[in-house]
Amino acid sequence: MRILFSIIINACILFAITYLLSANPDKWIADWVTLWCLDCSYTSFQAWKTYIIGWIILWVINITIRPLLKILSLPFYLIFFSLVWFIVNGIVLKLFDYIVNNILVIPWVAYSINGTINFVIAVAIFTFLNMFYSLIFAKK
Repeated sequence: MRILFSIIINACILFAITYLLSANPDKWIADWVTLWCLDCSYTSFQAWKTYIIGWIILWVINITIRPLLKILSLPFYLIFFSLVWFIVNGIVLKLFDYIVNNILVIPWVAYSINGTINFVIAVAIFTFLNMFYSLIFAKK
């Protein structure tokens, strides 16, 4: 049951990043985060399939690379406090972007964050929602 909640929550985190940083012609916002799929209205089946595939890739990164990054960044945590987790999440998102678009070339599935400022905003959203998720589902 915990894995099912993890799938849903992490797919919703990708949805939130995409929805909050998507193009909005009314507010003169260009494409900050681009989601490519067959039918990419944000609530379509194809878009949710892309979010689930993204969750699987994030899950693999979180169980393989993220613990190593946390161990390597532990000395810096004592100096910079929680800013290090922000940087670790930035590395995780950058790896996610690279793996989805360059290594696993799945037809009609792509996810990219355009621009440095947009990437920082996406990492902030990702960090905040992951902290919220960790607080709710912390092991007791």
